[in-house]
Amino acid sequence: MRRPGRGSGEGWEGVDGVTALIAGLLTALHRSVAPDVCPGGWPWAVSLLGVLVGLLPGVGALLVAMLRKAVGNSASVMCAAIGFVFAGLAPLIAFTVTGRIFASAAAGTSVPGLGRAGLRDDACFAVLGSQVDYLGRGTVGQSFMGTSPLRLGVGLVALGLVPVIVATFTFVQARIALRRGPRWPAVFFWLSTLAVAVLTTGMPALSAAHLWVGAGFGAVLGMLLPLAVGPPPRSVVDRGSQPAPRRARVEPKPTPAPVRSPQPTRIAPVPPPPTGGYRPTVAAASGPPRGPRFRPIRRLGSGGFGRVWLAQDNKLGHVVALKAAHAPDAETEKRLEREARALAAVRHPNCVRIYDLVPARSDPGLSDMDGMVIVMGYVDGQSLGDLVRDHGVLDDVAAARVWVNLAGALDAAHSRGVMHRDVKPGNVVVDAHGVAHLIDFGIARKTGDATMTQTGFVLGTPDFLAPEIACGERASAASDSWQLAATISYALTGHPPRGGHADAVSGLRAAATGAALTHLPRRTAHLALLRAAMDNDPERRPPLREVQRALDDWLRRTASSSRSQPAAAPR
Repeated sequence: MRRPGRGSGEGWEGVDGVTALIAGLLTALHRSVAPDVCPGGWPWAVSLLGVLVGLLPGVGALLVAMLRKAVGNSASVMCAAIGFVFAGLAPLIAFTVTGRIFASAAAGTSVPGLGRAGLRDDACFAVLGSQVDYLGRGTVGQSFMGTSPLRLGVGLVALGLVPVIVATFTFVQARIALRRGPRWPAVFFWLSTLAVAVLTTGMPALSAAHLWVGAGFGAVLGMLLPLAVGPPPRSVVDRGSQPAPRRARVEPKPTPAPVRSPQPTRIAPVPPPPTGGYRPTVAAASGPPRGPRFRPIRRLGSGGFGRVWLAQDNKLGHVVALKAAHAPDAETEKRLEREARALAAVRHPNCVRIYDLVPARSDPGLSDMDGMVIVMGYVDGQSLGDLVRDHGVLDDVAAARVWVNLAGALDAAHSRGVMHRDVKPGNVVVDAHGVAHLIDFGIARKTGDATMTQTGFVLGTPDFLAPEIACGERASAASDSWQLAATISYALTGHPPRGGHADAVSGLRAAATGAALTHLPRRTAHLALLRAAMDNDPERRPPLREVQRALDDWLRRTASSSRSQPAAAPR
């Protein structure tokens, strides 16, 4: 593979340690593959080297995750530097040196550290030429300017599409490592990867193609590295987010003022507790409460959102429900505050009240909770799902009353711009007087737990999802109305309207395709209204106020008619 008259080491007298290392690594990888398998031992060795290069951003993400677990958000600049080195600088060096090695070998220069075995031609290259010519001829830029459709197609896929895919996986790795912290250091991961593709257009095309394809596999495996570390604890994140204390001047200390616990920002004036569902235990205290504001009584439940507690609120003077609302970053925390403020303004007897949104660290009584905590009204009762399972389905009159109650609650929330996003039997509580209450609005969801979000993650119970939400569209009044009708259908039959599904994927597929409503109640006065409210087209669904009027009229006719004469169905 040398040109006549050249010394074996000409052009490589000043070979550096990185070049020798990569040449030796290629030789070792070549020995580990079958040399007679097309396209040959050296192309396979380059692809394996690409896998190792593709793992570098994952190693960087692992270091970022470990660093943030130790010091929190105070190391954001260091995280960005790690991304630049492991996703940009190190892969760029590997690509550049590999291209130089095979370009020199194709030109006839002997490369120190590169084994001679395998540089020979074999059967696979009877048409393509030698392996070294295959890996060392033609640049990335030339592959996009040629007239051959095959060459152009290979260039577009291996040198255009694959780098974008690798950058996408690199972005995911960075976001995993940066959980519960600022997002901006992730830019130094994926943007550095794309920069490698731009800066290596002068290297041999097929060497770059094999490296990028291997890097794609490495990037997929690299996602496992930051996942193994897990997110940093909230206590570390909060400590790392606080500014460093200033050095105090040495002066005589005045008499210390009494220390007060931090007071959360109020999101709405506190109204007197409603009579339905709330049971005051002590009189409201005047001024700030002494000691912790909250005294947990018992845990009410748990789920993807975190824990829900029944607690005594010494500031409001009655029991409340406390629910964790995860806010992994400042942007999400602002959205939670915005939606909580809007929902706090809703005044409806069948809609759960929101009193406050406070950080868990603001009160010793919230030590068992994490993140932001929603302080909301407590409804003492049984969920509609449990009620149907324990006591059987509802009759038409009871179902109509529940439907009217909840339609009014949803309409009141929609008038304030708040969508529920997850109406289902488990989020409807029926109190001891038979009054239905709508609870658990979507403000308490974290990514991965409730209906379909703007980022495309599937959240919630697919059996009660409106078709458009399952397809990724934004929540709307029409989608909440569909889910409410599906909940009423369940109350009348004990089954979701599309039937049950073995797993979330099959349930989501049925929702997205607008599967037939096979489990609607057949012997009910509400069948026509249920079909209209669960139309696959949101534009054809009746507004909630029309649904309320139809049901109110039906209930009045039913009350005035004799028991032997069923009333006509609401339309």
